[in-house]
Amino acid sequence: MNKTELEELVYQQAKKAYGGAQGSGVPDGLVAGKDEPTGLVFEDAEGRKHKALTLKEKLSGDTFENVSVGKILRAKILGNYENLNEMETKSAGEGIGSLGGWMVDSSVSSQMIDLARNLSVVQRAGAYTMTMPTAEMRLVCISDDPTAEWVQEHGAITESDWTLAPINLKVVTLGVLVRSSIELLEDAPNAGDQLSASMSKAIALEMDRVALLGAGATEPRGIDSCGGISTISMGTNGGALTNYDELSEAIEDIADSNGLAGAIIMAPRTYFAYDRLKAATTNNRLEMPLSVQEIKDKGKLFHTNQIGIADTQGTETDASKVFVGDFKNILYGIRKNLEIEFTKQGGTNTFAKCEALIRCRLRCDVAVLRENHFARIIGIIPA
Repeated sequence: MNKTELEELVYQQAKKAYGGAQGSGVPDGLVAGKDEPTGLVFEDAEGRKHKALTLKEKLSGDTFENVSVGKILRAKILGNYENLNEMETKSAGEGIGSLGGWMVDSSVSSQMIDLARNLSVVQRAGAYTMTMPTAEMRLVCISDDPTAEWVQEHGAITESDWTLAPINLKVVTLGVLVRSSIELLEDAPNAGDQLSASMSKAIALEMDRVALLGAGATEPRGIDSCGGISTISMGTNGGALTNYDELSEAIEDIADSNGLAGAIIMAPRTYFAYDRLKAATTNNRLEMPLSVQEIKDKGKLFHTNQIGIADTQGTETDASKVFVGDFKNILYGIRKNLEIEFTKQGGTNTFAKCEALIRCRLRCDVAVLRENHFARIIGIIPA
């Protein structure tokens, strides 16, 4: 791709990804043909449109609401299909993997990915999901906004410094490997559902972690590794929470970049430390500032144990972070269907122990579209 083609691609993507309501960076809709996608849509160099989905929009269709991945997995391992409905039986008969196991067909796979999305804090905070037709896609990142000005007749308009930079979504593998007793699957009809739910939760937690803290070497790069986010420190050696000032400052920093903070994510320890803040004179519960209260009232104040409480801040080794931002600027790219395979023979004495080894695999990546629409507070230590 030459420079002109790249500039045109970046421009077309910027037109779609930039300038939505309240500076969110997400358009309310596109002027499009009757059958064209609306919402946040990216266009590749070949002119193909790729729609990014909100959490309310499912990868799987409503047709598959009565299909249980867990029931199918249990039936495949046990070789007993008598408790499956017609659609589950059809899905169970498709796709034999390299281990002689079960490769999930696209519709059932999407259902399990949707389950993981529902469990993901970052997704609930507003992140988008987009399926990727290739292992690598180029998107656009906007780091500075253009400005407008009034001029007299014949006056010159000053050129704006707005910055566009390409982002490459390049998928890496996210996997879960678990072992299950065959006897347990035989004796507990709901064991398959519990197994699939546990694997979905593991995927959701790791998707949360990389979106927030991913280092970007052998894993996707998350918010914490972005150079364009605002950082507010609790001090050289950290500091305990006494008020909500740092949260208000973080929201202000995002507003200064024409952003709108829509969610706050922190560790459970931090969440409940805020919960217990008291006014010094009355010992009553400390009132939140309006900016924080608005986010809380929308149900967008989250905690997750994927944010650690053992960061180093100066001499302290028990610090933690808080992430504030417009999480509609987080995009998960998913390359292929979720893959589930099992074997009763692999691993250490799996066959002798009457066990099944189950592997769940997904190829995905994470992109931060507007880095300056995020802020972090670092160095939060216990009181």
